[in-house]
Amino acid sequence: MTFFALQDALFSDVAGYSLSASGKAVIGREADPALTYGECTPEAVEHILSVAEAKPGETFYDLGSGTGKMVVFAAFFMPLKKSVGVELIPELHEAAQMVGRRYIEEIQPKLEGDKRNTRLEYRLGDIFEADIHDGDVIVSHCCTCFDDALMQKLSDKLETCKPGARIVTITRGLSSPEFELLSVTPCQMGWGQATANAYIRL
Repeated sequence: MTFFALQDALFSDVAGYSLSASGKAVIGREADPALTYGECTPEAVEHILSVAEAKPGETFYDLGSGTGKMVVFAAFFMPLKKSVGVELIPELHEAAQMVGRRYIEEIQPKLEGDKRNTRLEYRLGDIFEADIHDGDVIVSHCCTCFDDALMQKLSDKLETCKPGARIVTITRGLSSPEFELLSVTPCQMGWGQATANAYIRL
């Protein structure tokens, strides 16, 4: 299955930007830059898995998972133990659950080998309160919408990851000595050119 066919099968009727806007209004956070919505591409997820040195059987987390694109794309590219998304906005979370059901029913049975066994999980909640202790690869879309205080909060959260976990932040980087920088590479997201910063938790 091609990237285009995968996206079309799962997301052709999912309006992520509209769902994000209406969802932020419901919770009274329309103007909160930390909840800025953006979408990934399959190519970006493939690149992120590569720079994170993801391995079969590992556990993947997407912090701020929106409609679940990165969760299903990661499961499509690699036979993971599980692929987990954490999202604060209920409207986006519900769309992700629907996409996950489609993936499990329509896509996963056609895949080869252990890709058919990857578990998908979508959790509704705050990324700063999520339990990510078992994560092997963790992605955060911090971009420029996270200010310095929020980046510090994210860094503190990611320090709870187990040693050896690989972390990829999009655009903004981490400064904590608890992380070793592995690479900084360009990464084409759905909304434009970004930077993937890959780290390992020491």
